[in-house]
Amino acid sequence: MKKILVAGAALLLVGGMVGSAMAEVNLSGDARVRWMVKDSYDFGNTDQDTTNYFDSRVRVKVEAKAKGGAWAKARIRMNDFRWDGQGYGMVDEKKNIWVDYAYIGVPVGPTTLIGGEVVWDVTKFFQWDVRPTVAALNYKNDVVNIFGLAIVEDADSNAMDNLKDNNMRAYGIYAKANVSADWSVLFYGLYNSDQRDYNDDLTLRTGDDSGALGTVNVTGNVAGLGIVGEVSYMNSDVQGTENDGLGGYAEVSYAMGALTPALNIGFTKDSFTADGDFGWLMIGDIQPVAVIKNVGGYGMDWVWVAGTVDYAVSENLKLTGNLVWASIDSNDDAIADIDRLADLLEISGEAVYTVSEGATLQTAVGYLQPSYDGRADAAGVQDDGAFGFMASMNIKF
Repeated sequence: MKKILVAGAALLLVGGMVGSAMAEVNLSGDARVRWMVKDSYDFGNTDQDTTNYFDSRVRVKVEAKAKGGAWAKARIRMNDFRWDGQGYGMVDEKKNIWVDYAYIGVPVGPTTLIGGEVVWDVTKFFQWDVRPTVAALNYKNDVVNIFGLAIVEDADSNAMDNLKDNNMRAYGIYAKANVSADWSVLFYGLYNSDQRDYNDDLTLRTGDDSGALGTVNVTGNVAGLGIVGEVSYMNSDVQGTENDGLGGYAEVSYAMGALTPALNIGFTKDSFTADGDFGWLMIGDIQPVAVIKNVGGYGMDWVWVAGTVDYAVSENLKLTGNLVWASIDSNDDAIADIDRLADLLEISGEAVYTVSEGATLQTAVGYLQPSYDGRADAAGVQDDGAFGFMASMNIKF
């Protein structure tokens, strides 16, 4: 029996040595458990009570590299659910375990061919953490990072379009250049090409979603003053609106030892909607305590002024505070109820405490006060402030 065990161990060792000579596989990931409390998220306009719940998940990243330099990346998500009190019942869910991205890269000379369902980050204002299916050619050095992109958005829409191979695709370029040690410029431009002729019910379509979209972002530093500016555009057909959308912002920050204040001023016009990763705590879908998931929206023009302060109390404890005011103008021709928002005021804060390397405790608390434009005064519409709280245990490995 001992000989069998020794022989088995030797085979495993040899197999591991051969595998490592051919490829390199790395595992990493993150996990969390959260508790949320939400009160008056409807601003007092229904009988909804205060809600509180837990959720949790574990994610594992797999990164493999062949001996010749080709690579593959994927991420597996496990039990990414709100706790339902049913214990092991959630293992029957279709998404108990699933993959949220998987793509490969093959170096060809100074470039890399990339294909699959990728993690696509442009800017947090325009587009962040999305999962398009992409074929791309990437060229990168110390100065520039350039992607030529072909994105498949809809290749199997309905039987009639499938007969003629009518697809919805997009083509574009992503280019980021380090102009100097302190300044970088990012350009992203995309053209949606919609060749579909039929709706899902096989009736003829009267229009299409073809059109251009893109953003320009400039980031730099002047005498310790951090500067970010961005302007974004969205064609009306891409948005599904009458007018083209436009948005932009400017932010300045200044690090003063452990204290870093920042001021963000921006706008969205004609239904332009910023990505959910842009925002704060109660406005913007960065944390689950958010009441308003996006800055901007259909039929709206936004203007905002936001002050943020980051303070490192110690190496282990980091604090963030936000004071945000947003003015919202609803277009008269937009489909909207009479209780149209006119202003929002957010007061929020966050604390992150590092327990050990890779493990943190996080809390966030926020208050969002709405104000309506007056046409709802006679309808009994309420404008109670929304309160949110989150406590989270996080690990990275």
